[in-house]
Amino acid sequence: MRDQIRHLKSAIEKLVNTTRGDEHSELLDAIFDVAEVAGIDAQRPMQSNNIQPRPKRLTENSPILMSPAHGEDITINATTGDFISKASSQASSHSSSLAPLAASSQRLTCGIWLDHLHYMRVSIPPDDIIPYLGPGSKTFAGILFWSMMDHSQKKCMRKHSEPTDLIRRGLGHSNVTEGWAITYIQAMIEARQEYKRTGSISAQYASAAEPDLGMVVQERINADYKARGIDPNRWLSTMGIEKRVRGMVGEDAFAVLETAARGGGEPALRYLLETIKCNLAETGICFGDGPRWSVDIVDGLFLDWVHRPSRVLFDGAG
Repeated sequence: MRDQIRHLKSAIEKLVNTTRGDEHSELLDAIFDVAEVAGIDAQRPMQSNNIQPRPKRLTENSPILMSPAHGEDITINATTGDFISKASSQASSHSSSLAPLAASSQRLTCGIWLDHLHYMRVSIPPDDIIPYLGPGSKTFAGILFWSMMDHSQKKCMRKHSEPTDLIRRGLGHSNVTEGWAITYIQAMIEARQEYKRTGSISAQYASAAEPDLGMVVQERINADYKARGIDPNRWLSTMGIEKRVRGMVGEDAFAVLETAARGGGEPALRYLLETIKCNLAETGICFGDGPRWSVDIVDGLFLDWVHRPSRVLFDGAG
């Protein structure tokens, strides 16, 4: 056990030595709190006043290290620095050190419960992407939605307008969004992409990922449109496109189309769908909760596709 404690203290010293002082304040505080509990003499770096305030110091009852050892929780008392097992503390409330472990527990692997993402990341997704997460990302609407996010970050290899030009064009349709900074929209997009990739959003993009932000903006745009005599319902989200196209081609043909969207089916059909995605990327406007397209644009793209000779690709559906 002494060897294990020595190895743990050595690991903590290495962690302290790798800090530069410019890390997130909560992360630094956690690192040096751990060092203090472990009995390591480490000088806390000075931090500027504009860094977030330090969280409350650990108290006597705050376990800061935890490691599962064959089903047994091992903690370190924040005041004494002693190792305490859940089982031994229950058996002897006055004991301040770890009782001998059984033979099956001799190889104790201690890990520091110090995930910096716990302090720095937002785990709640923006409301506007919830329909497109998990299984929703595999629907026709979800695939279109994330494809538009990719296009806005220049991930499509086909020739397109510059993303900044597309964003500027997408903001100019309403006085609600026309004054928005392009960089803010880019932050909104990256926040949503990041959540899809990792299940959380870093502090850098948190301000562009407020849960109800997209919905609030969408409601204001709807009000702006109605005040100008424009019907906002004639502008479709990707979910609206899915519903309209499904009604346009029928359930059987739509199933073939959705298969192509997922990367299956006929190569020619997949190619045509990629072309439609590119056209959508060039013509969408921002409604706060995602891109939208006029009914006329959607009908023009999909009706033209349905009636061209390539319509034979749907024949297998019925």
